[in-house]
Amino acid sequence: MVEKKLYGAIGLARRAGKCITGDFVVERALKAKKTMYIIIDDTASGATKARYRALCERMDVPYMELAGLGLAIGKPGNKVAAVTDGNFAGMIGGLLEKTEGT
Repeated sequence: MVEKKLYGAIGLARRAGKCITGDFVVERALKAKKTMYIIIDDTASGATKARYRALCERMDVPYMELAGLGLAIGKPGNKVAAVTDGNFAGMIGGLLEKTEGT
């Protein structure tokens, strides 16, 4: 149930225009300090995961890996997304904690 809410929150952020997708756009926003949360699809390559993990740690931005990210945001080919709004980032982070706790 909590996992459905997590996917729903990510999709809602995307529809509200508070979630950007795509490797180049997300990396540029991350370096410009315009992101609050990074989400990486668990099927992304190891190099992509390592690059974003390092960028997030350097920029002090939380990140998570999620199965089926592309379906949640309505873009099946995308492997990286960034939440640009603090309220959505807090909601997604809270749901992620509940998911990990169960």
